[in-house]
Amino acid sequence: MTNKIKKKVDLFSLFYKNSLAVETIIIFLIFQVLTNGMFMSFRNLSNLLMQGAICSIIAITMCLVIVTCNADLSAGRFLGMLGMVAALLQVNTKLPSIVVVLIIYAIALISGLGHGFLIGYMKLPAFIITLTTQLVFLGINQLVSGGKIVGPATGIIDQMGNGYIPTISGTYNDTTIIIGAALIAVYIAMTFFKENKNIKQGLTEPRWGKIIPKTIVISVLAAAVTFVLYMHKGFSYAMLILFVLTMIVSYVSNNTKFGRYVYAIGGNVNAASLSGINVSKEILKLYTLHAVMVATAALVYLGRLGSATTASGNGYEFTAITGCVVGGTAITGGRGTVAGAVVGTIFMAAIDNGMSLMNVDASLQYIVRGIVLLFAIMLDAYANNRKAKTVQAA
Repeated sequence: MTNKIKKKVDLFSLFYKNSLAVETIIIFLIFQVLTNGMFMSFRNLSNLLMQGAICSIIAITMCLVIVTCNADLSAGRFLGMLGMVAALLQVNTKLPSIVVVLIIYAIALISGLGHGFLIGYMKLPAFIITLTTQLVFLGINQLVSGGKIVGPATGIIDQMGNGYIPTISGTYNDTTIIIGAALIAVYIAMTFFKENKNIKQGLTEPRWGKIIPKTIVISVLAAAVTFVLYMHKGFSYAMLILFVLTMIVSYVSNNTKFGRYVYAIGGNVNAASLSGINVSKEILKLYTLHAVMVATAALVYLGRLGSATTASGNGYEFTAITGCVVGGTAITGGRGTVAGAVVGTIFMAAIDNGMSLMNVDASLQYIVRGIVLLFAIMLDAYANNRKAKTVQAA
């Protein structure tokens, strides 16, 4: 006689693993009803993706910074300062756009190396260092601008923020379909390549029963996003930059030594150091990469708004950090994905967009954002406590 053991379904774990998807569906439905169908129009969804692109670009590497148990509170003000410097260079010196872009990336590299050296080699707290540089960047912004609005942005910078990829036919957004299909194909190829590699190296048993459904779902969602863009103005350069950077950094974090070292440092920095990882060097590299990402976001931001102000970038680091946490990045480090951080940031942009369409008072919007972050942290903390109790019981 065969005894059938029924496996108990852990409803909380099931919800926790799919919490972002559940929350997104609920939020989208609520805003769709409260805005009388305006929220999920092709025009608004396309604008929503554009609005979320800037903070999502920051979140790509902010996620990895948090994974290492560090932080960057200066990202928003750094973005504002870089945008102001770029605007001043364009307006006052008439330098070609490409030269301005190179100067901005050079400044970003210097700043990233400075952060990385102070945090990685000097062992100074990331929270204090980036809080300090936040004030420095704000001061520089106000000093060089004199408190004035500087613009307009032109050339490559304008295209990065406002430009759309031209069509082949001149009538339909055919390039959007081509690019969307290419990105989906690359994602599928990367996913299957990684799984095959892990199986051949004996790192995991075949998990095609989980991998294939997940790949199909993500591909369908990507196709839906492509369709939304196709129905409005097509693929913008900002969205293309976001998608390409997300795929590149996702690949780096999952398939390179640098990525493995980042997660090892976040899991246990002392164990990582004892295993031969040069923690200081990896932190230096990470903050340099992060600074380059913020510089890219600054150029997209300047191009989108067309001008720079002393208020530029205010609170963007908060939105990026919140998006990371909502997207599954553990605030205590060691866990998180680039894709999850990007989706989480888009989710936060959706909340802002929906509240703006409803003309919700700005003060209430801050309260809602704070509640969302608090809920995400509490959910993560509760999940970690349950996991710890389960391990102890075993």
